[in-house]
Amino acid sequence: MSKQVILYFSNTGHTKAVAEKIAAVTGAQLVPIQAEQPYTAADLDYNNPTSRTSLETHDDTSRPGIVAPDKRLIAQADTVYLGSPIWWGQVPHVINTLLETGYFRCKDVRQFCTSGETPIDKSTAKLTTDYPAINWGPSHRFTSAITGQEVEAWLKQGNQ
Repeated sequence: MSKQVILYFSNTGHTKAVAEKIAAVTGAQLVPIQAEQPYTAADLDYNNPTSRTSLETHDDTSRPGIVAPDKRLIAQADTVYLGSPIWWGQVPHVINTLLETGYFRCKDVRQFCTSGETPIDKSTAKLTTDYPAINWGPSHRFTSAITGQEVEAWLKQGNQ
C-alpha cells in the first residue's frame, strides 16, 4: 500500500477543510504548513496594496520562513497532496519556500487549491516550470462545497 501525505497551508480554514476531506477519502496523513511568522487578518487584506500578502505576492523572490515539516514523513511518502489558497493567481510564496527544500524531488505531487473563482491553471503552469524535478500529477481547484465524489473524480484522473 502506498504512503500518502497531505501538506497544506491554510489561514482562514478553507484549505484545511478541503485537506481534511481529501484525507477522509484517501486515508493520507495531514500535515499543516505553518509560516514562521503567522499571518494576521491585516496581513491577508488583499485590498491593501501594502499588506504582507500583497507585498510578498508581487515579489517573485519572496520566500517567507516556514516551520519545517517532518522531512522523514515526506521522504516515506509515495504521493504528496499539496494544498494552499490561490493569491493573485499563484500559490503563496510559503509554498515556494517548502518546494525549495528539495524534499519533493522525484516525488509524485498533486497540487490542490482553494478559491471561489480563480482557476488553478496559472499556478500549476508556474509550479511545473519552476520545479521540473517534481512529478506533478493532476491539479484541482476546490471550493468550500467540496464533496467526496469530487475528490474521488480528481484522484481517478491520475490513474487513467
